[in-house]
Amino acid sequence: MVNSVINQLFKIEQAAKDMQSSIEQKKATLRKKYQEKEDSFDREIDQATQQQLKEIQEQLSQKNVKNRKEQNKYYEAEIEHLEKDYRQKKEDIVNDIVGHILKERGD
Repeated sequence: MVNSVINQLFKIEQAAKDMQSSIEQKKATLRKKYQEKEDSFDREIDQATQQQLKEIQEQLSQKNVKNRKEQNKYYEAEIEHLEKDYRQKKEDIVNDIVGHILKERGD
């Protein structure tokens, strides 16, 4: 009878060890599966983030080009305006000088 009880306890212990081993294997498999899913998710997020950053950089680059073109137009218009004023004032000064010279000769 004692041997029968010992055999039963041994079988129970062995079954418990087998269950524990099976559970550990399942846990390891699940860990691996979830780690792979997490890694895949991280890669997808990284790719999406990189794509968004690339798009933002392209938009900023286009805005910078547009701003530079607008600034160049503005500066060219200002330069043209200043040159026109310069030519007009130069002409006015030359006319004043010629007028004074002619007036002095006429006197």
